[in-house]
Amino acid sequence: MNIIIKEEYRQSYPISFEKLTRKLLSIIPKKEIAGIGEIIIVDTLYGSKYLTKKGKRTGGQYYFKNKGELAKIKLSLSAIYRGMPRILFYFPLIAEFAFASVLYHEIGHHIQYSTHGIKKENEEDFADKYKTKMLAKRFIFWIIPLIIIYIILKIYYSLKPDK
Repeated sequence: MNIIIKEEYRQSYPISFEKLTRKLLSIIPKKEIAGIGEIIIVDTLYGSKYLTKKGKRTGGQYYFKNKGELAKIKLSLSAIYRGMPRILFYFPLIAEFAFASVLYHEIGHHIQYSTHGIKKENEEDFADKYKTKMLAKRFIFWIIPLIIIYIILKIYYSLKPDK
């Protein structure tokens, strides 16, 4: 099965998100991504359902299979890279790690809905655990320095007001 990757964003980036997505998907067992028809990469996800409990835009959204259609994942570049200095895109590892965090989290939701009976209150924990497992697999040699950088950036940007 081949997942369709659609790049539907207008801003230019020094990264090919289609190639990056395919590279990140390549380490996932095929049975875990079976049933995902497409991954759509957009500038922003609009609407109140795309806000976190803290009122910030979510980086991704998982859409269940629906009436003969396969499941979909939408990823929002503006939320994934919110406030990130443009210069960091020239350090591919940092940009890849941020993108992978959201992609793997959303795939975690796909796995929980398609193969596990996870209770609603445990959904985010399950997706986060899957994300952590896949990040460790993908970035095994970089995981400790990247986690430190990620935590610092997350704290920094959580303190910064959203525009």
